[in-house]
Amino acid sequence: MLDASNVNHGLLLPILLHCRDDQGRPLLGPPRSGRETKKFLRNAHADIPAAVEALRQYWMPIRYARAH
Repeated sequence: MLDASNVNHGLLLPILLHCRDDQGRPLLGPPRSGRETKKFLRNAHADIPAAVEALRQYWMPIRYARAH
């Protein structure tokens, strides 16, 4: 899911947006310019609960299958 070409990578974006590397730089690098990016950055924190639930739904079948 960390691979940007993976369709599910988008689920992590609201979370990764707030992450920093060991040098204190944004983990995702500098944001792209544009109106849509500004809107996303402004509202990303509100998307985290939905992203966490989507990640849970994504991994649940795999985790459940391993438990049995």
